[in-house]
Amino acid sequence: MVKIDTLAAGEALAREAALLDAVSGDPEQSHVWLWASPRALVAPRKLAAKPGFEEAVAEMTSRGWPVALRGSGGDVTPQGAGIVNVTHVYARPAGEPFDIEREYDRLCRPIEAALGPGASRGWMPGAFCDGAHNVQHEGRKFAGTAMRFRPARAERTRYAVMAHAIMCIAPPEPRAIEAINRFLSLIGEERVIREEAHTGLPEGLARDVFLERLVAGIEAG
Repeated sequence: MVKIDTLAAGEALAREAALLDAVSGDPEQSHVWLWASPRALVAPRKLAAKPGFEEAVAEMTSRGWPVALRGSGGDVTPQGAGIVNVTHVYARPAGEPFDIEREYDRLCRPIEAALGPGASRGWMPGAFCDGAHNVQHEGRKFAGTAMRFRPARAERTRYAVMAHAIMCIAPPEPRAIEAINRFLSLIGEERVIREEAHTGLPEGLARDVFLERLVAGIEAG
């Protein structure tokens, strides 16, 4: 059975940062980490500058949706039932120019291969944290992706990379979509997230089978 660590969202984000720092200090390291979190919202740090942010966090926490901040970009995402995250931390070869499209492809291709027929990539209007590097299945969002990278501290001609995907093993719960929309409204964001823009694993594909395929695909490079 595939091992999935369960920890609070804030602790998971701190561990991601620690893994990136470790690879920066030793570029020969690499890590593939599967994790899940109890119910929470994760928001990009830039949203903390929004008027009413602290009040919004207080309200969402009182509703059972604590808010954790991450250093990468993107938008608000949920954690909780049905969601598994994969974090891949590694370094590129010495002297190689950084190509963010190549690195997103390196993350997305194993997810698509593990999903099988019907997988694709692209924008999905109404999905949380919508972006060009969504992984979709049958035209609805299955995974959202994010990335951080920096020259490795130990070897400045190598880039240390932290690539992350949030995967909807089951479609997000209605209350998760409601929580995102309430939080966005409280901080003055006008977009609306729609439940029907998302999907889970294809029928008949077991979670552990999918995750085993995914980890093998990532490790194969």
